Amino acid sequence: MAGNIKAITQDTFDCVVQENINDFGMEDQEAVDDAIEQFTSQGIPLTMIIKESQINGQHAVVRAVKDLEEYTINNTDKIDDAYLEQLLTVLSKHFQKDLSFRYQASKLASADRIIIKTCQICKENPQHLLSCLETFSCLLDGQPDLIQNQEIVFLLELLAETHSAEIQAVALKNLKLCCTKHEGNRVHFVKQGGIEKSLKTAEQHQEVENVIKEVCGVLRCLALDDDVRVQFGKAHEHIKKVVNDHKGIERLFELLKVHEEDAVLAKELCLTLSNLMVRNEFCQQFVDLGGLEVINRIFNFHLEKQVVIKSCITLLKAISGNDEVKVAVVKAGIVDYLLKALDEHASNAQICEACFAALTTLTLRNPSHCDVIMSKRAAPLMTQAMRNHQDRPGVQKQACMAIRNLVARTRHHTTAFIENGAENLIRQASENYKSVLEDEAKAALRDLDVKVDLKERWKGKNAGVTY
Repeated sequence: MAGNIKAITQDTFDCVVQENINDFGMEDQEAVDDAIEQFTSQGIPLTMIIKESQINGQHAVVRAVKDLEEYTINNTDKIDDAYLEQLLTVLSKHFQKDLSFRYQASKLASADRIIIKTCQICKENPQHLLSCLETFSCLLDGQPDLIQNQEIVFLLELLAETHSAEIQAVALKNLKLCCTKHEGNRVHFVKQGGIEKSLKTAEQHQEVENVIKEVCGVLRCLALDDDVRVQFGKAHEHIKKVVNDHKGIERLFELLKVHEEDAVLAKELCLTLSNLMVRNEFCQQFVDLGGLEVINRIFNFHLEKQVVIKSCITLLKAISGNDEVKVAVVKAGIVDYLLKALDEHASNAQICEACFAALTTLTLRNPSHCDVIMSKRAAPLMTQAMRNHQDRPGVQKQACMAIRNLVARTRHHTTAFIENGAENLIRQASENYKSVLEDEAKAALRDLDVKVDLKERWKGKNAGVTY
């Protein structure tokens, strides 16, 4: 093999496998394993390469795509039998193996074009259309570039024209996948009225779990700036459209009230609403609708269910970014549930981290809240959570920030943390994860009035900053 190769094609990999079989008499799997070893030893990534031997000169997934293409070409007038379902099932299984199968199926056989064409041909047959859309969602996973504007329009037309909740749910799933890490698709989705069509679909099928989940997933995608190819995304503008132009908070809140006892949907709706809380007035709007009462009830209904509690705490933290709202949160008694969650789920790192983050927000610039929280045995609960998750830097960092806020303006609370071993826990976390939380740990130790080695970065001399 030639040296200094940075990447290879599927054909190159297949040629090496075939040489191993023909020239060295290796079995198929042995030939593949040897080819993998040859390339990886040179540092060549094989993520997008199908690491299986060919059958009659073709990979099975490529052959399956071509079978589908031939079938649709020869049966445009009569697609109504089990063979199409069989072809789609085979393709779905291949696509679900890993990204390389999905990538090569599109690159070598134009799977995306063929499956979308099949969806359009089967538009009047709900059973086949559903199968085609499900297969397309398997292909689209991790490949948002496979969809362009016309496909987004087609999927949105399905939302508006079909009355099948199953078809709408899968269409929404495809829209969610194409909007993930793809700013261009998000922008086109919004321009084509996707926000309103999604919300209407949720209201039309408000008792159908999959529809509500997928609508929430699509709306959360609009709140992301995760496309590395774009310098500045439009997440904030998209959220403002959802809230101001389409009354998103009110409409999602109504759905939350309907499903507050449903663990799956309460989680999805709480997460989605939390992504909308990007402005003070949005947080206040949620409270004015009666949001704190609903949060209290969700805590009460689902205190033992970790996924629901985590999303509820995330929503609580998001709305508490508004100083007036955080006062209302404490007055509503939600702190009791927050500390109960920290106690009951002390073994769950994600919940502990979320609780610490919420406590940090609630105590920021508000000493009276520190007194309320500390009166409910917060110090032993927080330090126990830190002990439980000494291997989780995120938990330790959020704990340091929460402790700092709890004692910075109310120094009399330092004793409770010192007595419960906070100093040693913070020092240990700082030592273990110096690059992650050194500043937060030192700030917490300083405000606990214990010895801390603070570095004076610059002394005012004309000599630059010394580290």
